[in-house]
Order: sequence, then C-alpha cells, then structure tokens
Amino acid sequence: MMKKIRIIATIEARMGSSRLPGKVMKKIGKYSVLEILIKRLEKSKLLNDIIVATTTSSKEKQLVNFLIKKKINFYRGEENNVNLRLIKAAEKFKADVIVQLTADNPFIDPKIVDYMILFFKKNISNYQYVSNCGLGDYSKSHVPLGFNTQIFMLKHLKANYKYCKKKDLKEHPSLYFYREGKKKYKLKNLSIPKKYNNKLDIRLTIDTSQDLKLARIVYKKLSKKYKLDFGLKEIIDLFKKNNAYLKINKNSIQKKINLNI
Repeated sequence: MMKKIRIIATIEARMGSSRLPGKVMKKIGKYSVLEILIKRLEKSKLLNDIIVATTTSSKEKQLVNFLIKKKINFYRGEENNVNLRLIKAAEKFKADVIVQLTADNPFIDPKIVDYMILFFKKNISNYQYVSNCGLGDYSKSHVPLGFNTQIFMLKHLKANYKYCKKKDLKEHPSLYFYREGKKKYKLKNLSIPKKYNNKLDIRLTIDTSQDLKLARIVYKKLSKKYKLDFGLKEIIDLFKKNNAYLKINKNSIQKKINLNI
C-alpha cells in the first residue's frame, strides 16, 4: 500500500524587512498580515499542516510570541539561508510535499492552493515543480502579484541543496528548480481557471507602506460581506469596480529574480 503523502504549507516570515520592518505583524483590520494568511490557509481541504519558517534573530520576539499564543507550528532557523531554513522546517514537521508561500501575501486564495495541490498530486510522476507565477518570470504569471504559490517535494529540495552556494539560491529556495535545474526537472507553470482571468495589473503583495494601505482597503471593503472568505474572484471584481485602487501602490517596485545562470 502506497504511503499517504504529507502536504505542508510553509510560510517564510521575519520581522527584519528592509523596506517595511515588522510588516508580517502589521494590522489589517483586527488581524496581522500573517494571521490573515494563516486563517485563510486553514480553509484548505488538502493541506495537512501549516508551518511558519522564521529566524533565530532576536528581532522575531513579537512574531514568535504570537505563534506560541496562537498554537501555530513554527521553526526557527538561519536568517540569511532561507533554503536551509525551509528544509529544516519541512523535516521537523515531516513534510513530503512543500507548498511554498511567503508571509507578505496575506490574500492567498485557499481554493487556488487546493487546485494546484490536486494537480500536483495527480501528476506527481510527471512534474517535480509546479507554480502559478511564471517560473520566476512575472510577465508569464497566471495570478496577480501576491498569489504566488510553488509546490515541490522535500526530497528534491534537499537533493538540490548541495548546488545552492550562490547567495540568491540561498535566498530563494525554489530558484534552483527553474534556473540551474530546469533541464533536470519537469516544470509546470499552471494556468488557473478562466474565472480568475483578468487584464488588471493588481499587486497585493506587501513590501511598502503603499502596499499595506491597499491591502487594508481591500480587506475593509470585502470583509464586510465575506469576512475572511473572499477569494481572488471577489478581489478582481472589486478592482474592476474601483480602478483607482490600482494607483495606490503603482510605485512599489517588485524585485526581479535573475533567471540567467
């Protein structure tokens, strides 16, 4: 009998952001950025666990106290080697499959996460890495910024680690798959259902105070009707009716990943 695979969402989170320090604990309505993400992920039907991968830095005191208080599983590891931190976190909680997320994306849609997990499980022998964000090229992303989801197996992340000496490979755990390892692995930039298609340049990741301002507006508008149960479809509909929202954080610059070896 085949062993049941254990699927874990890992959330990379730290307080030491250079552009917006402490952003993961900033409030959006009555919740912190991180708490909104966790509460939304708890609605997933296919995740076996949700883990926060943070650092051993003393800056994380507020974050760690929150995780302990809320009884959220977490791992503390190296600040400057996210790759190793992710491996150790996944090992500690016995993951087979990692759904890699970051704490600056509070509005991740659990239905899209489940859609991607289901595809990965059905095609586990065909694809070793599945994402919805253009394999690092955001111009080919199937979702707005802030909905990036990447799925792969822990055993492959561990196998890659010995090749990850460069700084950017330590900073971005899945980068090796679609850059140095793109000929080694079968990769899939997964399209999502047509109902999510839109031509709007929506940015709902949080790097700047303008990003946070927009996230607070989105939450305020949608939580009145849906509480925390709104998804990407409702977000897109909100922006279609309120095009001016796109201007709020249009000057926030997304850091680009170097896709050339």
